[in-house]
Amino acid sequence: MKKDIKLIFEDGSEMDVHYGTTVREVLKEINDDNIMALRINGQAVSSDYEITEDGFVNYIVVSDRLGQKIYINGLKYMYILAIKELFGSKAIVNIKHSLDKGLYTEIESRKKFDSSILPILKKKMKELCARNLDFKSVNVSRDDAFDYVSELGETEKALNYAYMTNDSVTMYELDDEYNYFYYIMPPSTKVLNRFDLTYIAPNGIVLSYPINNVVPKYNPAPQVLEAFKSYEKKLSAMGIKYAGELNKIIVDGKISDFIQTNEIIYDQNLESIASKVANDRRIRSIFISGPSSSGKTTTSKKLALYLKSMGLDTLVISTDDYFLNRVDSPKKPDGTYEFEIVDAIDIKLFSSDLKKLLDGEEIVIPTFNFVTGEKEFKRKPVSLAKNQVLVIEGLHAINEKINGVIDKKNKLRIYISPFTPLALDRHNHISTTDLRLLRRMVRDYRHRGYSADQTLTNWMGMRSSEKNYVYPYQREADIIINTALSYEIGVLRTYAEPLLYSVSRESDNYEEAIRILKFLRGFLNIPSEYVPTKSVLREFIGNSYFE
Repeated sequence: MKKDIKLIFEDGSEMDVHYGTTVREVLKEINDDNIMALRINGQAVSSDYEITEDGFVNYIVVSDRLGQKIYINGLKYMYILAIKELFGSKAIVNIKHSLDKGLYTEIESRKKFDSSILPILKKKMKELCARNLDFKSVNVSRDDAFDYVSELGETEKALNYAYMTNDSVTMYELDDEYNYFYYIMPPSTKVLNRFDLTYIAPNGIVLSYPINNVVPKYNPAPQVLEAFKSYEKKLSAMGIKYAGELNKIIVDGKISDFIQTNEIIYDQNLESIASKVANDRRIRSIFISGPSSSGKTTTSKKLALYLKSMGLDTLVISTDDYFLNRVDSPKKPDGTYEFEIVDAIDIKLFSSDLKKLLDGEEIVIPTFNFVTGEKEFKRKPVSLAKNQVLVIEGLHAINEKINGVIDKKNKLRIYISPFTPLALDRHNHISTTDLRLLRRMVRDYRHRGYSADQTLTNWMGMRSSEKNYVYPYQREADIIINTALSYEIGVLRTYAEPLLYSVSRESDNYEEAIRILKFLRGFLNIPSEYVPTKSVLREFIGNSYFE
């Protein structure tokens, strides 16, 4: 048969294939383990996709954000299969959440294990790599999917299918096992040979994957892990671990009470911190740091209210007002301004003002004008009274360059982030990064008029800066606060979904928009009217008490 389809690749090479040739067959011909999938005529397609027309082809490689997501999907599935083969089919693998550039997982099994399992598990996973098993997509009816997972005892997945509006489900088959993942898989296990495993007692394993083609060594973050576990314990006490259980609360008309309970959990953290400061009057300053869209503004202002209720006045300062004038701002290699690094702050002025305040002197706090790119000094002079506490919030607030002029006994360093333990199901966790991205997308549209496409583009550059200049300092925090609200995705979906649908097929962000849309479909919409005005979520959806 004549090869009547022509593929032209981004590197200039060409390939003629038969009508109906699958992407998997093309990838086998290319034989490059860095390539996770192909983008044909602007659309990312799975390995089972049949090619029926001429096309321009881009490579989706493991170092791309999308390629990394695909790699992680496949690695999770291979890991689950390896656990089943070692511990038996009754072993339960829970993919919990992201943890220091890896995935924290827990294994429930009758067989006890310790760190000695790691070389055995690594060997089993390497064997699965060597077997070059294909990841095959299979469309099944929703009823068949429901029956299959129910028979396996995966009740949370069955509950998800019960609330689905689709008539069919795309599952993936690997070595006669079937599972659901909400985005496409790599072609086979052969490409998944880069990973590492770290044991965390008593039943946890961190699964590390390549970042920029290098598998990073796991750096323990016990406070972050505890923040996840603490919230997970509280949610479990309310009978909530997965999206389906949250959806049932919505359907049963009990979401209002559930929202208020979540808000109380968040508020208790702030009340506890306020009590700590009230009982230790050596603490004169509180520094609140965290990545973008973690809720720093609301957390700082809400904490100020709790401190006031305990007889302590506050002076709240944002480090954003201390940006260097635009003419002095650092630049990236491409010539654009770099606002996400600590050196974008006028550290000399900030440190001077901080010292003056603590010495009882007056200062004028600047206001940064983001239009002119300059600091303006139009506010009234302020000073710090003896019963006042400084509350400083900003991306780099707990960095020693910002707070180093203050003795450790006189400051409290708080790192915040939305560490959500809620998951779609036991094998599909909710990324903290995705949650922050949804928050950012909604806020960008409301406050800046940015489209989802613009937010997605800006997000990539910002994420790179966070990895280098924000995350490393979370280990210096005295306290970590989880600002996640387990109900918030249902609220954010209402706002984010139409924005994501606006991303065109021609955009470089199209596949990312589709991936997030597929993830959002696991959650029913929640009306924003139930969200209290003092909620951290209001910082993103609007009508906040603190605006």
